[in-house]
Amino acid sequence: MEHSLAPAERLRGEQVRLLANNVPALIVGTLILATGTGALLWAHGQAPWPVAGWLVAMVLLCAARLGLLRRFRRAASKTPERWAPAFVLASAVAGLCWGALAWLFFTPDAPLMLAIVAIVLMSILSSATQSLGPFFPAHLAFALPCVLPFAARCLWSGQGSLITLGALTLVYLVMTELFALRIARAIEDALRLRFENESLVARLTMENERAATASLAKTRFLATASHDLRQPIHAMSLFVPALKALATQATMNPRVVGNIAERLQAALDTMAQLLNRLLDISRLDAGALQPSPQPVSLHALLHKVSDEVAQQALAKGLKLRVRDHAALMVQTDPAILHTILSNLASNAVRYTERGGVLLAARRRGDRVRLEVWDSGIGISAEDLPRITDEFFQAEGGQRDASQSRGFGLGLAIVKRSADLLGSPLRVRSRPGRGSVFAIELPLAHPGASQDACGPAGTARHRPGRRVLVVDNDEQILAAMSYLLRGWGHEPLLAGTLDEVLTHLDAGAVPELALIDLHLASNEHGLQVAECLRERLGPRIRLAVVTGDTGPEALASICAAGVTGLHKPVDPERLLRFIDGSPTPTGPGPA
Repeated sequence: MEHSLAPAERLRGEQVRLLANNVPALIVGTLILATGTGALLWAHGQAPWPVAGWLVAMVLLCAARLGLLRRFRRAASKTPERWAPAFVLASAVAGLCWGALAWLFFTPDAPLMLAIVAIVLMSILSSATQSLGPFFPAHLAFALPCVLPFAARCLWSGQGSLITLGALTLVYLVMTELFALRIARAIEDALRLRFENESLVARLTMENERAATASLAKTRFLATASHDLRQPIHAMSLFVPALKALATQATMNPRVVGNIAERLQAALDTMAQLLNRLLDISRLDAGALQPSPQPVSLHALLHKVSDEVAQQALAKGLKLRVRDHAALMVQTDPAILHTILSNLASNAVRYTERGGVLLAARRRGDRVRLEVWDSGIGISAEDLPRITDEFFQAEGGQRDASQSRGFGLGLAIVKRSADLLGSPLRVRSRPGRGSVFAIELPLAHPGASQDACGPAGTARHRPGRRVLVVDNDEQILAAMSYLLRGWGHEPLLAGTLDEVLTHLDAGAVPELALIDLHLASNEHGLQVAECLRERLGPRIRLAVVTGDTGPEALASICAAGVTGLHKPVDPERLLRFIDGSPTPTGPGPA
């Protein structure tokens, strides 16, 4: 509760607590000093009734202060700052009681009595500097009515010695207040330092808890990922010897070979999905993605996303609908928006067993609201704030091996991607009834030319290019050689920078280069890219290929100004780069 208060209120509350802690000592000191003062006054000829009346007033003051302390301790544990006026008032009343000595027992003709009054007043003022020091207004409220009456009577007496005494009293009052102010400021600084330390400890504790939670979540994730990676690898380990066995036969059934190839591709796709999820997070963390806004047709994009999940929805008997306006367009990055909608649609189908899924686009003034509705299992109120955390999966999510797999990264990617587009992700959900995920994007200006092919348009194939491939893995070089020749290109293969220079010196000038980021002998792909730029100038197009999903690696590729392709490289994306078509910049399969 206290940590939610404004800093000034929390400081005031602690100052009041310190005042309250000093009240018992104040009461004891007041009773002892008042009793001794009354005895001295009585012993030096003062009338007994005024002395007795003054003592009664002091006892009543102590009783009132004790009652105030008890009420404070009962009621002010959560809002001590509200009791500051009460403690200031109590200090002012105490000052008036002590200041009454100057009105009741001021005797100019009795120097000893004057000395007693002056010593008592200056003593109580000095002691108040410590007891009331935590809160300067309380000290000031006590000091003025305590000392000013004595100083005023001395100044108005007309006697030179008393005028001097009055002036000295005022000087002492000013010096005492300056000293009390310094004490109060020192206490304030100490309290602020304590608050900062407590805040730092709280933040460190929170970060430690968050790190422990993240570590546990990642451990669970790695266990799940290990299982999900082993499954397709196990399948591939069976398909490959089966394919080899077929190759030894005199005749091969093309249909069987094609079926095995399709299943191998499906296993590869399953493995690639997890790697791409991790890559998407790394890209976003590294700041390697920068939106390229352009007019995007929502009709084409929503139907493309619908087609992607249509088979899964059909297999589960779900009704999949798209509701939009054919001419509706938004100004945004098509690849990033495709990733958002694809993840949301995939999740909606995955966690819906009955009913259906709706992809909708609705115009709202100069903005468009995109929504993905489902009638699935929903999300509990406890899980709702955490669904966009990395590796988090809500309770109750049933994973089906026939569906695209979830790893607790999809919504984390969606949230970061939506933030990148400047649109916060909004979620409504009821357990057992379904969920709605929504973002809002600006409407595209009328007459703007839209993205023709969308985020995954088909590249136009232009054969006959000379492509330099730099990789220290012989199998990758061989695979790239087969693939490029199959597409009608001429591959130049190199494993080191020296081999690259050998090709160039022999007059084999490539039009573009595919360079692995991490090469052998501590060579780096960006060094090769820089060398090619120095030798061939800007005419050569460069792409750095990497399996490193760390934010630092992705940021270095982005900073170098080269295209980044991430293993496993999607053939369609590779073909677009080779043919010079625009390569999507958003997260998604590489």
